[in-house]
Amino acid sequence: MEKFLLDNKELINILSGIGTFVSSIIALYTLREVIKQRLSTYKPEILIKSFVVYIHKSPLELKDNELLLYKTDNFNEYKRIDEAVGKDFGVNCLYKLENLGFGPAKKLNITWNYDTKKALDAIEKLLTVRYYFTQFEPMNYYFLNDRFNENFHFSITNENITKQSIDYLTPINIKEHSHYHSIPKEIILTYNLYYIFKNNLVSKNCKNGYGEADFEALPMPQMIIEYQDINGKKYSKEYNFKISVVTTQFQEIMEMDKEFGYLLFEII
Repeated sequence: MEKFLLDNKELINILSGIGTFVSSIIALYTLREVIKQRLSTYKPEILIKSFVVYIHKSPLELKDNELLLYKTDNFNEYKRIDEAVGKDFGVNCLYKLENLGFGPAKKLNITWNYDTKKALDAIEKLLTVRYYFTQFEPMNYYFLNDRFNENFHFSITNENITKQSIDYLTPINIKEHSHYHSIPKEIILTYNLYYIFKNNLVSKNCKNGYGEADFEALPMPQMIIEYQDINGKKYSKEYNFKISVVTTQFQEIMEMDKEFGYLLFEII
């Protein structure tokens, strides 16, 4: 055996070197997988849920200098009915952003894509003789006017894209950290107006036909979220929303100067 080892010394050294090399490769591969696993552990995972937007009255029933008010709620979360009904209306309509991952998300950029002009053109085809649009080009605004009330001017910004930014969003497993950001009002207003004129709900008290507007003429809102993890790796998520109107007044005559329904933003 000793003679064999001496006679094959070079071969044994070669085999030993190969073994060491293979062991090094295995160690490097294992280290690489450990690093990948560690990085994936701290991957952020942004979540947006389907939500509903309540509007406190029809825009056509606003008094002079009165603002339209909103409240929002997650659609698919369990809660008592009085919790949703009891929420106060406010000037902003906000959606909820959460991070279900195990690492923080930073440099979040949210882009809403929506063709407001296309939506306004669809609404204009439904307007009664009483109402008409005018455009103020310097500020890219459209105004809904009432021929019988010169003080009524309801404005909508003609913007196709709305961008929003968030510095960071920590994981909810570290602490409960949600971020609320605004839903572009152009989307809410155009869908709401389209539903109102489509169903001829243009009086203070309207017959309730429990109708649903066909929203195929309106553009579908899209949201794109781009963000980074703590190592600078970039992620992108796309959300498309199907919007429908749900009536909350079930009596034969609806009072349009009160909350008559809500918009359901359903992620598809």
